[in-house]
Amino acid sequence: MFARVVQLQKRGFNERMVRSAVNALRDGELVVLPTETVYGIAVRADDPVVVEHLIAAKNRSEKNPFTLAFSDLDRISAYIPRMSVVAERLAHRLFPGPITLVLNADFPESAIYKIPQSVRRFIMPEDSVGVRVPKHDFTLAVLREADFPIALTSANLHGQIDCTSAMEVVKSIGDKVDLIFDDGDSVLKRASSVLIFARNSNVFRVVREGFISNSQLERFAQPLFLFVCSGNTCRSPMAEVIARDIIAQERGIRPENLELETGIHFLSAGTSANDFSSANPMARKVVKAMGLSLTSHISHPVTPKLLEYADRIFCMTPAHTRELLSIMPEISYKVFTLAQKSGGISDPIGGSIEVYETCARQIREELEKEFAREDFRRIAFSE
Repeated sequence: MFARVVQLQKRGFNERMVRSAVNALRDGELVVLPTETVYGIAVRADDPVVVEHLIAAKNRSEKNPFTLAFSDLDRISAYIPRMSVVAERLAHRLFPGPITLVLNADFPESAIYKIPQSVRRFIMPEDSVGVRVPKHDFTLAVLREADFPIALTSANLHGQIDCTSAMEVVKSIGDKVDLIFDDGDSVLKRASSVLIFARNSNVFRVVREGFISNSQLERFAQPLFLFVCSGNTCRSPMAEVIARDIIAQERGIRPENLELETGIHFLSAGTSANDFSSANPMARKVVKAMGLSLTSHISHPVTPKLLEYADRIFCMTPAHTRELLSIMPEISYKVFTLAQKSGGISDPIGGSIEVYETCARQIREELEKEFAREDFRRIAFSE
């Protein structure tokens, strides 16, 4: 008997379709869902009979574990309660997206231990679990609605090429699954990159290169610290070059070589900045006296993508912090105000050279204190 096929491509989807997918999964059916990479078979991961059915349908070896699929990072945290700095960074930057992270789940508090032992060996054969957040609106809606764990694997017979359309799924395994949601061709038409992290560490290896290349993954894994003021022409640009100088001196390298030799990135932006404005002449003069340069600086406005991407964000005043959090309250855990106890770093605009010098000194003093903190060093240097 062939699977039922529900068309999403022509009509889109609604809550009824999402509920029908969740109900089918709850009832133990094998449900094919579209993703941005390839089509996948989803099953409820806490049902031994269903998981055995999935293994038989794919003709797959028990030695190849299934991935757990989630709607967001918060749900993953129940199964992976502790991530390394780099794993968490990649999760924040690339979920949802074409990447699978294989992470240590061997924690007493992990929800993985609520899954029957007979199933865990197919999901966590050792101490690690593969986790994925696919970037597809319908599938994410299904994952959000489900109140049980969902295992996901490519919708094909073991050893065959991945299916990137529902038509290919029908031809390959249409008689082995129960329900197929057809959303046309996959956007990327290539499987996700799979990264395995050494136990609780920042060291990973790519065991399958997918749409995101290995070199891109290396760059995504590097830390980024963002400095924010209003116009991005004086305070935050000065903070950016001063920060680079502090770390470069500590590491015994030239500031211009910092990113290449350490992978640490410093950027600045403004809440009301215009694109491509030069640094304030006074700011340029002050940092030049420090042996630094702002001659190539161009201003950038704060963007949601930049706020998402940054590991830590240092604002010049409490007002800047409040403005960022009004845009994205979910980033509150990584936004800090420099010199918060004294009201922040005052705007030197319109002031004398002495005012700018005082501002630069205060920024340096505050950054030296911030960079000595354990939290900063853990993120910047994985210490």
